[in-house]
Amino acid sequence: MLQDKMMNCMTVIVGKAVSASGRVLVAHNEDDPGHVIVRHAIVPAADHASGELIPAEKGLARIPQVPHTLGYYWVEYVEDEGGVTAADAYLNECGVVITSNSMGWSKEADDDPNVVKDGGIGYVLRRALAERAHTAREGAHVLMALIDEWGYAPSGRAYTIADKNEAFMFQLVRGRHYVGARVPDDAVVVMPNHYTFHTLSDCPEMFYSKDIVRYAVEKGWYVPKTTDYSDFDFAEAYQGEKTWRHAGNLLRQKHGQRIVLGRDWDIEREGTPFCVYPHKPIDIETLARVMSCHYEGTQDDVDRFCPGRSPHNSPTARRICTGTTLESDLWEFADEPWQTCVYTAFGRPCQVPYLPIHPLMGLPESIKADGSSAELMAHHLERQPGATCANDSAFDRFRRLCGAEEMLHSDVFDGVQPLLREIFAEARRESVKALKLKDAAVRDEAFLQAALAKLEAYAKRKFNMVEVVSASEMRLSTEAAAISVEFAMEGIPQEDTLRFGVEFTHVIDAFAPACGGSLRREGKNHWVAEFEFEPMKKVLPCPGRHTFFLGGRLEGGPAFAGRIVAEVKA
Repeated sequence: MLQDKMMNCMTVIVGKAVSASGRVLVAHNEDDPGHVIVRHAIVPAADHASGELIPAEKGLARIPQVPHTLGYYWVEYVEDEGGVTAADAYLNECGVVITSNSMGWSKEADDDPNVVKDGGIGYVLRRALAERAHTAREGAHVLMALIDEWGYAPSGRAYTIADKNEAFMFQLVRGRHYVGARVPDDAVVVMPNHYTFHTLSDCPEMFYSKDIVRYAVEKGWYVPKTTDYSDFDFAEAYQGEKTWRHAGNLLRQKHGQRIVLGRDWDIEREGTPFCVYPHKPIDIETLARVMSCHYEGTQDDVDRFCPGRSPHNSPTARRICTGTTLESDLWEFADEPWQTCVYTAFGRPCQVPYLPIHPLMGLPESIKADGSSAELMAHHLERQPGATCANDSAFDRFRRLCGAEEMLHSDVFDGVQPLLREIFAEARRESVKALKLKDAAVRDEAFLQAALAKLEAYAKRKFNMVEVVSASEMRLSTEAAAISVEFAMEGIPQEDTLRFGVEFTHVIDAFAPACGGSLRREGKNHWVAEFEFEPMKKVLPCPGRHTFFLGGRLEGGPAFAGRIVAEVKA
């Protein structure tokens, strides 16, 4: 499947000379499969005792903590089994942003203990960068020092480290091998999930492991055709076969570059460069277009799935905005770190609007994580049963809108887009006002609530929603049986279009189709259908109240959607 855990996330970096703001811009879609929620917190600066170690994933290195750590805004991605170890984003008090992308598979053996020290580092790297980097450049050196000493544990990953003046990207291989660069000021990086460094002179300022070429030769990954190694290609040498020229990566890079350059990009002829050079300034609105792109109007917009014919869960053509896009962030740096604004879409950016948050001036009340942020960080890697249970937070309400839009996509998409653009334009104006005031968090909260109310009111008027009356008992401990779902609606539903599953999970993988012949009418406008519980059970590791969506199409008519919060028992 294209939505493999090793093939997630998308990042765009704009150098300051080609940015409309005159400062670096960063955009990131966080894509993670499964039942995941997002929490937002501020972790304060702290002093640490001698000998303190940073918590790490089981089997990986716990590295010494530094005496003093910087404070930071933390975007945390959480499953019931614990925090997602390859997802979180940061903005520290010095105005340094850290985010990352999977690089899929490298050729380095996943289980070779000899290429790392004490298991190597994974999640610890991004946390350490947030805690230690006073500038993006310092962050680049922190990264290299940690990788040189401990080695990187996952197969492959790219890290973005950026501030208002400079951005760096490093593409890591399991072990102690990497290539990195300072993004040229007049360049744009479009990064899906594959290595894009080719030569060791792709950019004016490059960083790489001293044996990056020799090691590839020794492993047989690179056979030189020249004595000076001028034909060395890092991506070709180190990228694993399962990721090399993967269609989902090629499409996303192709269309991201098409939008930022304002022209078609020919992958076969022009390749997959680390960066491209636009001829006009790139603004944050352009980045929003990239991050919400489904290739509409091009030959690559080929197939659609689910009752609403959504492009997100395509079995063949991975889009930039996809079924597993949990949140989208547009980082807009300001003159002072505390003024930095992150425009955040709390879900897929084609379904919910980008809203302004000035995290270093305080978080809006409705998105603050419950509990002490320092404690959340301390327990991030531990099991957190109940974390993904349904609630009535602003985050949860945005998720509900995404769930409904997914089931109704082709019927509501065109109508929703002008509203999202209108809200984003208002958000841009509101952000400027907030910077001039001390109550930015209060203003951000008020704007968030107003936007949510506007979108919910639109959905109430325009979305074809039906009532899901009940769902039969669901238990995690027993053999998964079919569950009965009762819903009320006018018209006749098409059985073969019905899907039922956990909100904001992959429709192909985790939503169940109606069991053949199970649809029956019970009363004038009441219907019952049965669905296998097994696909849903895979993404529900803990009991509790969870939100489920029903989707389908009427015979000869439109798509419909319904929602129910149901108790899942142990």
